Order: sequence, then C-alpha cells, then structure tokens
Amino acid sequence: MQYVCIDIGGTAIKYAMLTEKGEIMTQGQKLTRVEEDGSGDIPKKIAAITADLQQECGPAAGVAVCSPGLIDADRGEVIFAGPNFPGYSGMKLQAAIENLTNLPCTVENDVNAAGLGESWLGAGKGAKSAFCVFVGTGIGGALILDGHLVHGASAAAGEIGFLPLADGALERLASMPVLLRQTGAATGEEVFQRMAEGDETALTALEEMTRKIACGLAQICCVVNPEVLIMGGAVMTQQKFFAPRLKRHLQELLPKALLSHTRIAFAQLGTAAGFTGALRHFLQRHP
Repeated sequence: MQYVCIDIGGTAIKYAMLTEKGEIMTQGQKLTRVEEDGSGDIPKKIAAITADLQQECGPAAGVAVCSPGLIDADRGEVIFAGPNFPGYSGMKLQAAIENLTNLPCTVENDVNAAGLGESWLGAGKGAKSAFCVFVGTGIGGALILDGHLVHGASAAAGEIGFLPLADGALERLASMPVLLRQTGAATGEEVFQRMAEGDETALTALEEMTRKIACGLAQICCVVNPEVLIMGGAVMTQQKFFAPRLKRHLQELLPKALLSHTRIAFAQLGTAAGFTGALRHFLQRHP
C-alpha cells in the first residue's frame, strides 16, 4: 500500500507518496502561503496535494501529516500554534482532512515526527530508546521508546528548548540566533565558514554553544539513559564541528558508566524525516 505524507512548514508544505516501508515514490513541495491565504486553507491545500499524488501514483490508503504547534495526536487537533500560524490554534486538522479526502488521517507534531522518522529508518534505526534533538532557529526534541513516541501528560514531552539551565532556558542560550548574535555573522553559512578558517570569536561561540547543549543532553541521559542521542536540525548538519565537542563535554559532565551504552548520532534523513515519521505514526495507529 501507499500513503500521502505531508510535512507542514512555515514556508513550504513538503509532501511525498511513500510505501508502507517508507520508500519514496515521488515527492515535492508547495508554498504554505499562510500570510496570504491564512491557516484555514491548509486542509484544502493538503486535500489538493492528496488528489494530485493519487492521480500520479494511484490510490492512497491514508494521509499522514506532521505539523508545527502543540498537537493532540489522539484527536489530530492543533492545541496551540505560534504567531507564524495565526488562527491555527484549535483547528481540528485531522477531521478536516478526512472530510475533504475521504481517507483516514493522522496528525503529529513536526519535531516528534522527525524524531520518529530518524528512529525508524535513520540514525536511530534498531535502537530501543532514542532522544532526538533538533537545533535551528529554536531547539526541539522527541523521546522514542520501543519505537513509539512518548507524548507526556500535556503532549509536551521532549520540549528540551524550555529546559532550564543555570542562566536561562536552553533554547535562549544555544540556538542559531544566539550563535549569530555572539559572532556578529549575518548567516549560519558565514558562521561556519569563519569556524573553518579558525576565527577565534566563532570558535569560542561554538565551544560555548556545544557546552550548553551538552548540559541539556546530560540531563536527558540522567533521566532516560537512551541508547542513542540523535542530533538534527539545520545547525547539526555541521557534524564535523559539533560531534567531537559534544562528546568531550558529555564525558566531562557525566560518569563513564552512565555514558557507556549511549552513542551520539547525527540525523540522516534530511528533509524527508518529517513526512517519514508522519507515516510511521500513521501505521502505528492504523496497523
């Protein structure tokens, strides 16, 4: 069987038709256009994408969606969404898509889905426990145990960005905007180019950033003791800068026995992680 898989982003809606094994048959993206069209048109856009994919590839058995915001995955509803998606909070997204497509649908948070995708077919494949950390404009996380997401009492498990450190929440101390501010660089590309050239200011900022992220990871290791820590997001594509430093800081923060069965891995699925995890979530709810 095959499934329409959707990853709703602030700029674009990434989509694909996947087999039940996660193989990509076709994929693409369309502009989200929330500012122009409003959040209310998102279900219609997904329905149109679903129709196009079925015309190209044949009938689908369902629609698997991941979305920004705090998501009630049981009901497929948007509990809360930030200012980039005005009017999105409270939307019954799953029901709207099912009504428009006449197909079963599931909805999961985008970071959770990306973590689930990496755990299923990416950097965490085969691991019984994984914690995924995605670092970009903000910092998000996902906890996967025995192949299933842990959502928590208010659907907020894994929200590592709010993790309190001594001098503030992790997201406000170690995300890309912080790195840009500390280095005076205009873009991430400029920051990493300066690091590669040995710029002391950039390397000092990198060291401080990785130390703070490692402090967050250390707390996760103490509570969860995961088999793998998966590092993803735009920032973590620069593995050569982060891998040795994260490992070193974790070794300084935690006893060797606690870390002995935990490895650091870097995300492998790229932009496909979200819709791949959305499919995994769908298959778990529609076995």
